[in-house]
Amino acid sequence: MTRRVLLVSTATRWLGTARMPRVLARAGFEVSLLAPDDSLALKSRYVSRVAYLSAAASPMEWLLQLIKVITTASPELLVPCDEMAVRLLFGLAHEPPPGFDPALRARLVALIEQSLGNPRFYETSIDKTLLPAAAEALGVPVPPCAVASRVDDATRHADALGYPVVLKRRFGFAGQGVEVVSTPGELAAAARALLRPDQLDLGEQRDPCLLVQAFISGPYRSRAVVAQRGEPLAGFSWERHVATTAVKGQTSVLRFVPAPEIRLHSDRLCRGFGISGFFNVQFVVDRRTAIPYLLEINRRVVTHTHLGERVGRDLGRALFSALDGAPVDTALADDSDVDGTVAIFPREWLRDPASPHLAEFPSDVPWDEPEVFAAMLAMRSEE
Repeated sequence: MTRRVLLVSTATRWLGTARMPRVLARAGFEVSLLAPDDSLALKSRYVSRVAYLSAAASPMEWLLQLIKVITTASPELLVPCDEMAVRLLFGLAHEPPPGFDPALRARLVALIEQSLGNPRFYETSIDKTLLPAAAEALGVPVPPCAVASRVDDATRHADALGYPVVLKRRFGFAGQGVEVVSTPGELAAAARALLRPDQLDLGEQRDPCLLVQAFISGPYRSRAVVAQRGEPLAGFSWERHVATTAVKGQTSVLRFVPAPEIRLHSDRLCRGFGISGFFNVQFVVDRRTAIPYLLEINRRVVTHTHLGERVGRDLGRALFSALDGAPVDTALADDSDVDGTVAIFPREWLRDPASPHLAEFPSDVPWDEPEVFAAMLAMRSEE
């Protein structure tokens, strides 16, 4: 049986988006892509159908293109690939534009729910000011924190928590919307900037607020998972070995690790929020206590989602099997046997072309996708 999936992207240079078509196609899916016309993912030879977005597309233009490609490609699932795509899909499920055709809305909402799970928890799972309380209620540790609506509130909470502290906007990605501050002066400047409206707010009229969170020192660990109706199907964990920059940098070399506590917490979040589809959970492990604290959940494909096949945890195949009605293979959710280190291409190469890690560890190069490889090489000239 042919199963169709639609990757939904609004970004152009996201590595994970470009690498997922191969994973999904090899699992048995026919892959369509909605993306800006200069997107890296368009170079993938595993994409069967493409719908183009203008780089400056408005939410309404995006919606019209989404409807068009859903009508022509008839996907069984939608896979958001960046934070804006997640926000737009969640917003469409909750508040469609005025005058939206009821039958079409019902079809889109059903497709979004089938793809992403229980809509009741969409916003809670990604809003950094709502997530901590919900996670704690599920038994998942979070750093001490408070929510502030003004700069003086943030200062008061930071004084109580002790510096350094982390300030977070409600929505953000790849370190954007997050600041680590060490003094009241730094806090005031960062809080004023973060309280300003941002495109990820989608024009929502609500009082701005920030999360003020204690800074936890320790290694960063993440877990990639694919799920269906709140049931984890497969997953794997890794630790950041090298980052592009300190603290807020992106992972450029990762080490696969067995992480039973992180698996337990990720599964609790998955079940508690009724998640479907691909998602990623990020933690920091306290250097003093070894307690893993939840930082955020990404309800989308991330840079490393495709790497599961390296450790026998192919998330695309696990999803395809579940859709075919196969029982969940519990071994695929267990990562007690994962091992190995990999340099993320081209990120580590862009960080340092002479990096010793490129020689020391295998690199995640798309050898069987020459056009993707060439486009990644060209990213150096864009820096």
